[in-house]
Amino acid sequence: MTKSVTITARIAPALAKKLAAYAKATGRTRSWVIESVLERNIDDEIAVAKAVQEGIDAIERGDFHTSEDVFAALKTKSDRRRRALRRKAA
Repeated sequence: MTKSVTITARIAPALAKKLAAYAKATGRTRSWVIESVLERNIDDEIAVAKAVQEGIDAIERGDFHTSEDVFAALKTKSDRRRRALRRKAA
C-alpha cells in the first residue's frame, strides 16, 4: 500500500451531499472519490495556472496585442480573402 497524506478541506453542504451520494452509488469511499477527481483534474488546473502566469509575464514585458490590433489584422485578412474570392468567381 502506498503512503497517504491526510488533508482537511471545508466544502459546502450541497457539495458534501453530492460527494456522499456519488460515493454510495459507486460503492467507493468519499476519500477514494476525492482522490480520483483530484488525480484526473490537477494537471489541467496546473496547466491553466501556468498559462495565466505566462500571459501575465508577457503583458509585463509588453509582449501582447490589443484587441484593436487583432480585429484590424482579422479585417485585413478577411478583406483580402473576399477580394481573392471575387477575382476567382469573375
